[in-house]
Amino acid sequence: MKILYLIPYSPANPAFGGALRIYHLLNHLYKYHDVTVSGFSTPEEERELIKEFPLLAGKTHFVDHPYSGKSSHWSLIKSLFTSHSKWHQVTRSEQFQQKLDQLLAAESFDIIQSEFPVMAMFRYNSSAVKIIDSHNVEYNNFKRMAKVKNPVKKLFYHLEAYKFYREEIAVCRQQDALLVTSERDISIYNQTLPAVSKYLIPNGVDTNYFQPFKTRPAPHSMIFVGMMKYVPNYDGITWFLDEIFPKILEKVPDATITIVGKNPPNSILHRANQNIIVTGFVEDTRPYIEKSAVYVVPLRMGGGTRLKIMESLAMKKPIVTTSIGCEGIDVVNGQSSLIADHPAEFADAVMELFANTSRVADLTDKGYELVMNQYRWESIGDQMDKAYEELVSLNSNSRSARSTKANMAAIDRWNDESNGNYNNKSSKQESI
Repeated sequence: MKILYLIPYSPANPAFGGALRIYHLLNHLYKYHDVTVSGFSTPEEERELIKEFPLLAGKTHFVDHPYSGKSSHWSLIKSLFTSHSKWHQVTRSEQFQQKLDQLLAAESFDIIQSEFPVMAMFRYNSSAVKIIDSHNVEYNNFKRMAKVKNPVKKLFYHLEAYKFYREEIAVCRQQDALLVTSERDISIYNQTLPAVSKYLIPNGVDTNYFQPFKTRPAPHSMIFVGMMKYVPNYDGITWFLDEIFPKILEKVPDATITIVGKNPPNSILHRANQNIIVTGFVEDTRPYIEKSAVYVVPLRMGGGTRLKIMESLAMKKPIVTTSIGCEGIDVVNGQSSLIADHPAEFADAVMELFANTSRVADLTDKGYELVMNQYRWESIGDQMDKAYEELVSLNSNSRSARSTKANMAAIDRWNDESNGNYNNKSSKQESI
């Protein structure tokens, strides 16, 4: 199929969840479809993308991000006094709209797939099937983030939730289908978008890259992986350090937590000590995961599904997570992970895994089996192809029906005109 893939940033060298999902979906499209990529990217990022996907040369159509180089703080303040969300504002680009118009005038596509709702807010002059790949229900994600204590941020996230609700629902109504990452997201969208088709296309893991290691982990060690700029990650690790880690240290004084992720704020950096290791960005997370005894996912907000869960399952690492941390993934408490939502329970679960190697083996075996059966990117790509085939077939039938209806209408008009002409002619003949 011919697919136009619209992305808000280049997934070359992906370092966070959204970029990873885009990278692996693009990798599937690149292998099995005729894909053209358009969106926002720097020339350097575009070159990196083509280096990884050489056949995209001549099939990438990017413009610079409209807010590149501008202050994110200024855009945040500005958004408080406008009717549009911050993300809507920083993605508006007349230059990209022109690029899209030119592209759609020159080529026809079977499918136009937008990553995130913001990329679907542009005008499409096309009869292609229109799909949004929804990584989260964005307005619901903002609603959860509004639980932060900072009053200015709380106000901002409340306003973003309200604004994005209007924008997200409006643009999703114009689509033929939504791709969603969890059953929870389907149920939320069903409340507001019952008529739009939804397909479950979960997040996954590259099981050739993330593999089990036989190296013994460091005793009493934990790891958390996540981009610190993302509010749910920052909130989660702060909650862990404030409420959970002290309870562990009371009973296991040599316990350590390694925090791996891009852009750690000063509030996290300043807490580094012999028990708290803050790495910042790393090129490869696997060595850090390999050395750790327990993988912790103490998230209290966010949406979609977490790729970090699948990565740890694929590496046979035991997981302690909150209910939100593993939301949308078919892990079962006590079988493939331990789930705890209260600080004392979370701490007890971690310490149980420190002490019980047979429990660790049982959890990791079942978790590995789960990820191999359900969450490999290869099988997720197959699921996406099935959705494409169904949607393109429906669109083709719909166009055929519209064409047939138009043809029938034209025939009716011709008959009416013919009959009218005949009647007029007859009346003239009779009057002669």
